[in-house]
Amino acid sequence: MARVADKCMACMVAMVTGVAVADLPSLDSSRFDYKYDMIVLPSAQNLDNDGAVDFTLSDASKFSLGTGVNYGSMQIDTSDGGKYLLSGADAGSAGGAWRNYGVSKSTGYTVETRLKITSTAGAQAGVIVINASVDDTTNAWLKFWGGSIWWGETQIHNVDTTTYHTYRIVREAGSNLHSVYVDGALVASNLGNGFSYSTPLKRLLIGSPGGTYKGKAQVMYVRFHKGGYAPPVPGDKKARKWSGEFPLLYEMNAGDVRFVGKPAGGTDWTGSVDDAATVTQNGMLSVSLPQGKMAYWRANDSVWSDRIGADTAYTLEFKIKITDKWNLSSVGDRVAQIWCGNPRAAAIFYIGTNSVTWEPNGAGTYTTIVTGDNTDAMHTFRVTYDGATRHGCTLWRDDVVIGEYLVDSTAYNSAIGNNPNFLRFGVTSTSSLGGSFDVDYVRWTTDGAWDYRDQPKGMVISIR
Repeated sequence: MARVADKCMACMVAMVTGVAVADLPSLDSSRFDYKYDMIVLPSAQNLDNDGAVDFTLSDASKFSLGTGVNYGSMQIDTSDGGKYLLSGADAGSAGGAWRNYGVSKSTGYTVETRLKITSTAGAQAGVIVINASVDDTTNAWLKFWGGSIWWGETQIHNVDTTTYHTYRIVREAGSNLHSVYVDGALVASNLGNGFSYSTPLKRLLIGSPGGTYKGKAQVMYVRFHKGGYAPPVPGDKKARKWSGEFPLLYEMNAGDVRFVGKPAGGTDWTGSVDDAATVTQNGMLSVSLPQGKMAYWRANDSVWSDRIGADTAYTLEFKIKITDKWNLSSVGDRVAQIWCGNPRAAAIFYIGTNSVTWEPNGAGTYTTIVTGDNTDAMHTFRVTYDGATRHGCTLWRDDVVIGEYLVDSTAYNSAIGNNPNFLRFGVTSTSSLGGSFDVDYVRWTTDGAWDYRDQPKGMVISIR
């Protein structure tokens, strides 16, 4: 019902603001001139190479880089009001990137960020503002307040602001009007001045511009570019695809020479299975593993590494059930590892009896990202990697997103001399994970980062 309500709200907004706009060229934000991904604070970056940092902070103690599952995000605490990230200084001064770039009414601009509100306080609960201005009397003023977004003092769209969404503000060249997109969809247009200053300003501000705006947020990136650009037509990232349509399908059928459970191998896989392991393969891979023994499978380079570049968007899907867990304190609730890497870094997840764990920021550091029974039935786990967009991955359990991460957060990173570019699953260590499990299938594609879709009625698997 929530999705229906959101769509209805979008319809009302369309009628109020006249969403139909002239066709704009599209541009993915990964190609913007200025991109601040939150591995380093924008206040410590100098993308315009003028010798001064691009943004300043009103209070450095209120801005920090996330750790653990929040790695790759900037934490903003404006719970006492008036705390912001700002680029609006004169050229050559700290915080001068927006002005140095030469943004104006004649050039237009596009600003995009991905964020979520994490807690609320004060009269205007959970408020974070994005303010863009170019020395005239027409200012962008996008405000996040409760479960909605506002243009100045006018509500324009309903959305759950406590989960990550991508927000884009577009001012077309030579125009006094703005458009707003949420997750690639146009939600409002013909938006004029959102806030009036006594003196025109040229600045880009994110946070709380005053004491009445209070809240906390996590920001994954901030990007801007001259010119008014719509997001690309929803395709790879936002389109849904059933995994049975993927080109690489391993259905665990008996006699499939491409994947052999025991001894680990086949024409497409290698690996290692201990002699003490009981492995059956008959439309499902069942692995019964005594304590202290290993069993894992690794895709050969020809089917994984040779197809996966640093900017290759891909979708990987497993269907798995946990059937037993070793009772060892060092193992915790980690039974089977799923390692999916590329030439930059690896995304590493662990499926347990009642949890899913992510390994960020270093080998041996584990963070539980969701709890839920993985022994009651087969559950589908999908990893989507969005490639050049932000080098980030999204993890699904069945049809629900349970986490979003930058894969550069892993210690298994090419920058420190490791080779993370491979796909592997199973029990790969006897000291940090272990147990028994069943796998229904492993499937992947390198034609995009596809959202989850159940098997459509009438569609069947065709092994190619």
